[in-house]
Amino acid sequence: MPTPFPTFIAAGPWQDAEFAIVRAEIDADPTWETVPTLRAVVDRIATSEPPELVLLAQSHPGADDQTDVERLRKLAPLTRVIVIAGSWCEGELRTGRPLTGVVRLYWYEFAAWWQAALRRLDDGETPPWTEPLTNLRTAEAIRLEATSGGESLVYRADAPVIAVDTTDYAAFEALSGGLNGLGWSCVWQPRHRPTLRDESDASHLAPTAGIWDGGQLDAEEHENLAAFCRRLKAHNAPVVTLLDFPRVEHVEQSHSAGAAALLAKPYQLAALHNELTRLTTLVAAD
Repeated sequence: MPTPFPTFIAAGPWQDAEFAIVRAEIDADPTWETVPTLRAVVDRIATSEPPELVLLAQSHPGADDQTDVERLRKLAPLTRVIVIAGSWCEGELRTGRPLTGVVRLYWYEFAAWWQAALRRLDDGETPPWTEPLTNLRTAEAIRLEATSGGESLVYRADAPVIAVDTTDYAAFEALSGGLNGLGWSCVWQPRHRPTLRDESDASHLAPTAGIWDGGQLDAEEHENLAAFCRRLKAHNAPVVTLLDFPRVEHVEQSHSAGAAALLAKPYQLAALHNELTRLTTLVAAD
C-alpha cells in the first residue's frame, strides 16, 4: 500500500523568485494550488477539513502576523506551520520578531528537508513535523538528525567514494570527519588537481558523488565548479555544491555548471548525508 502523501495548504508567493525554484524542485505539478497569506489559510480552515501542514513562503520579515498563527492553532491544533524563509529574512532571527510556534527553514534548505521527510514516511517512520515544539526546541533542533559513528579519516575501501573539492584541507577534514562515520569515504580532490588525493589507495575506485565547497560563486568559482562537474560526469557521479547564503542566481548558476544540488553553509550534516543518499540512489536506479 503506498504511503499517504501529507495534506497541505501552500500559502504566500510561491510563484515568485526563490520560492518558484523550491516549488519546481519538490513538485513539478504546475497546478499546485496556493493562497496568498496565512490569514487566508485560517479563513479556509474555518469552513473545511484542516490539512496536516501549512507551507508558508515568507518573502520578507513581517509578511504574516503572529495572531494568525495563534488563530490557526486554536482552529487546528494538529496542523503544523512550516515557514520557508526567503532571502530577505536571513537577518530576522537577530534583529526582528520571527513567527513562533512554527518550524522555520530557509528556502535553500527546504527541498532537501522535504524530500528526506517523505523518505521517512515511505520507511514507516514519523516525519519531523510531528515532533513537539517547545520554547527550547526550535527548527534547528527539529531538523532530520544524523550522528557520526566516528571521526576517523582513514580511507575505507568498502564505502562509496565521495570526491571533495575544497580550497583548504581543514574544510575537507570537517566534511570527511562527519561523512566517514555515516558510511562514506571522502577523498580530497582540490581545485586544479584532477586526480584523487590518495592515489595509492583510491585511484582504482571511481567516485560515487562529489562535493564542491565554494563561497559566493563568482566567475572564477563558477569555472572551477564546471570543471569539477565535468570530471565527475565521466564517472556518472552527481555533484552537491556548498555555498555561503546562496541566492536565486546562485542556484541557477550551480545547475548551469552541472551540479545536481545545492546546500547552504553552514551546512547541516544530516541534510548533506540525505542529499548524497538521494542523488546516488537516483543514479543507481537509472
